[in-house]
Amino acid sequence: MNDEEAIKLAKQGRQEGFKNLFSNHADFLFSNAFRILGNKTLAEDAIQDTFSAAFKAIASFKGESKFRTWLYKIMYRNSLRIIKQNREINPNELLPEDNESEANIINTKLDVEKVLNLLDERERSILIMVYHDDLPLKDVAEILEIKENNAKIVLYRARKRFSEIWSKFNEKEVGTDEL
Repeated sequence: MNDEEAIKLAKQGRQEGFKNLFSNHADFLFSNAFRILGNKTLAEDAIQDTFSAAFKAIASFKGESKFRTWLYKIMYRNSLRIIKQNREINPNELLPEDNESEANIINTKLDVEKVLNLLDERERSILIMVYHDDLPLKDVAEILEIKENNAKIVLYRARKRFSEIWSKFNEKEVGTDEL
């Protein structure tokens, strides 16, 4: 069942519509919540809150954007709220679990995650949305509730800052305290 049909059923209060929307989007949202939060339990909480809020507000979904973008926006806000509530999280806990077999791929991914975690929330989020999730800048701007031109500026600055930190990180192989 496609999203359009599932949304129609969900708006009628039919369980199969909700189940279908959940199964279509849960993995995508979880992987992104995990990238933002860096913690499986917190990501699960964010997804639970996201679907709860989405299902309560399904009648307000007008179809002006893609349903996935609408859900992502809710997940993003929930993730930011969770970050604010859990400021005491150890940065080492924010590194992703990675089951890749080749050590250099693992190390590169971990290094990228370390550098991403040194960026502020907005910079990290825009880089993940654009480069990991392949979201169009228009959708990213909508999620961040900024104009598309402002999203371009934030993306430019985030790329520049990532590049600067990445260079320092790779030149010196220093701890995060020295960056």
